[in-house]
Amino acid sequence: MDTEVIVAIGVLLFSVGFHEAAHAWSADRLGDPGPRAAGRVTLNPLKHLDPFLSVILPAMLIWMGLPVFGGGKPVAVNVGALRSPRRDFMLVALAGPGSNLLLALLCAVGWAALVWTGVLESWSEVNPINGRLMVEAPTFLQTPKGLADLILRQGATLNTLLAGFNLIPIPPLDGSRVVGWLLPSRVAMFWYRLDKVGIVIVLIFFFGMTSTSQPLLRDVLRTLYVPIADVADGLAALGTGA
Repeated sequence: MDTEVIVAIGVLLFSVGFHEAAHAWSADRLGDPGPRAAGRVTLNPLKHLDPFLSVILPAMLIWMGLPVFGGGKPVAVNVGALRSPRRDFMLVALAGPGSNLLLALLCAVGWAALVWTGVLESWSEVNPINGRLMVEAPTFLQTPKGLADLILRQGATLNTLLAGFNLIPIPPLDGSRVVGWLLPSRVAMFWYRLDKVGIVIVLIFFFGMTSTSQPLLRDVLRTLYVPIADVADGLAALGTGA
């Protein structure tokens, strides 16, 4: 197993644990003592692993040569214990992807700061998308600097993907809780019941997306990369005094 895969697994374990801990912490703050009593208000990733979602399912998909999918152990929330049940249930859900966006931002800012201060030496390359000169930090996996570069890059990328995926409004993903909050009470009760078959819906959506939308997803990521590369270019230029 190469270094990049090991780092990605480590980043994912921490990020998924942070995501679930955010759910637990927000539920605790909003009136439900259950997650704290269950030991879920912790950054220890082992407390948030699910035997099926975190181990068996990803291993099966790897063995079958399919795109890897998995998740952490869901935090059990007693909606009735929340101070404002429907609103707070949505807030608890949004705390998960919100925590991933926070981690992505911290990793991106940390990487840019290391380039700006010269800790990571920058090098120039022509952007194949628009022909502009861009500046990046090299990945030397044999050095601590290179490892920090890889961890921060993986952290920014994977946490952004985790947040985006969890915000898809399909039960039981976190984005579906926003839909539930907006729906009339009777319709919302039916909507939440879809959680029981939700993992099947999510898997169908996931494999459909990865098999049919890869070119579109790649084009979107490339489009987003252009302004990111320009910002990195400016930061590096400031750091070198150019």
